[in-house]
Amino acid sequence: MACEDKHAYKFGHGTDAQHKRDQALFKQLLENHTKLSRKTAFLENGIRVTTRSTDPDLVNILHQHVEGMEKRFASGRAIRSWDPLFAALFEFRDQINMQYEMLPDGVLTEMTSDDPKIVELIRKHDETLHNFVRAGYNISGEPSPVPDWVKAHYSEA
Repeated sequence: MACEDKHAYKFGHGTDAQHKRDQALFKQLLENHTKLSRKTAFLENGIRVTTRSTDPDLVNILHQHVEGMEKRFASGRAIRSWDPLFAALFEFRDQINMQYEMLPDGVLTEMTSDDPKIVELIRKHDETLHNFVRAGYNISGEPSPVPDWVKAHYSEA
């Protein structure tokens, strides 16, 4: 995306083959956002989300995206590190428990934490993904909503 050039990347701007594959999957999800549905159940310590599509090709892309993000998350290889929300997700990833289950028409994901501040971060991430499903590319170059503590954390850095 052309808008990426204007951003300052906290963890570097990935240019390796895996980053390009992950970015291509994300692009396809944004392009086809109207074919996705997302429902969130709020848990005391996080969220449980179901993302679905009736398009089998898009379900395959969604499955690949989730698997790719799990690998990036586990290894600390951030995406959108110019965005304080995503930078914080990767910085505090050790405090986030993530489980997912592939469904025939999508994915069921649960993200939780024992830290109330991290729960707030998880919920802002969920809000951001709902926004991506709603608006696609129209908002993909904008920073995500973040908790106040994240704003303070990154303004001090």
